[in-house]
Amino acid sequence: MAALIIPGEAEAVGRFVRELTWGVSGESPDVSVASAGTYSLINVNEANVLVEKIESQVVIAHTATAVITIGDSSDVDGYWTDTLYELGTSAAVFNSPATTVGYAAGRLYTSSQSIDVVITGTMAAGKSKLRVTYSRGVDTSIGPATSS
Repeated sequence: MAALIIPGEAEAVGRFVRELTWGVSGESPDVSVASAGTYSLINVNEANVLVEKIESQVVIAHTATAVITIGDSSDVDGYWTDTLYELGTSAAVFNSPATTVGYAAGRLYTSSQSIDVVITGTMAAGKSKLRVTYSRGVDTSIGPATSS
């Protein structure tokens, strides 16, 4: 499997939670990474999708001489900064990003966009799971209601 596509095919308007894995190919992740580069994790394939949060769980500790960030072309570490994502420590639960990251309150995508992991360095082993919470069909008009 490649990057997660949200919303999914024939998905209704509403709120959804979906998961994907990323890591080195030997761990059979959905998205395989190896060395320095930008890898697409999630493809937002339509307008008016609110990505509320992306949580992470390191399933198999990454042995890496790497630094990673997770974000998009507007803010490469909007969801996870290099100092917050703990590659070398596996976790039994999902971790939420800090309230200090750019997209701590979520991000409304008004056009198609790719959410990526950017790797500087090399990854020798490891696998992480991401859980994305998003809403489809979010109205972008926030003007107040008027009465006639």
